[in-house]
Amino acid sequence: MNPLLRTLQASRQYIIAFTVYLLIAFIYCSLNSKAVCFLTLNGRHTASMESFFAWYTNLGEGYVAILLAIVVLLRRYYLLGVHLLAAFLISGMAAQIMKGLTHMPRPKVFLQAGQYSQFIEGVTRGGWSSFPSGHTVTAFAVATILALHTRNKWITLIYLLMAVGVGYSRIYLGHHFLEDVLAGSIVGVFFAGWVYVSIPELKFFGRRIGSDQAMTPVTVQ
Repeated sequence: MNPLLRTLQASRQYIIAFTVYLLIAFIYCSLNSKAVCFLTLNGRHTASMESFFAWYTNLGEGYVAILLAIVVLLRRYYLLGVHLLAAFLISGMAAQIMKGLTHMPRPKVFLQAGQYSQFIEGVTRGGWSSFPSGHTVTAFAVATILALHTRNKWITLIYLLMAVGVGYSRIYLGHHFLEDVLAGSIVGVFFAGWVYVSIPELKFFGRRIGSDQAMTPVTVQ
């Protein structure tokens, strides 16, 4: 069987759930302006929720992906560790290139004065690097790699929900629009899938090293 088709079949729960998420977000973006989407998704703010999302959004930081990769490498899940690092680095570079090319304003710059009053002092950033959301790229890249390496496929839905939560935190904190998060999730999943298929095993001087079979249900050949 084709390696891509084998991967898709083995991770169908994750892929189906991700597709549903994409469709809902895309339809919502299509029916409303970016400003309306942003304002609607930010309809309720409390101090506790702001504190929570200010903490939770850190799951999309690059150092979290790196630390996770180091942990799994130390536990001798070498292929998983390499996949995590490669997916993070490649998707992150792609996101930065896209940011430089699009030069899109963040909500704090885009929205008119007085249109939104919930920007968080000391947290919300301005600038012209809104598209796509880098934190969302990282979160979905990591979630997808973990999902592809997880034997229990229903647990993969938890990874997806955690990534979606990071994406929403970027909107809630005023850093990004929904379309930025939507694009970031696509970039993260695409490059994670590409890395997984492109690096099916690790070899050192022609010999295969490490064994991730306890976590990897599919061997790509």
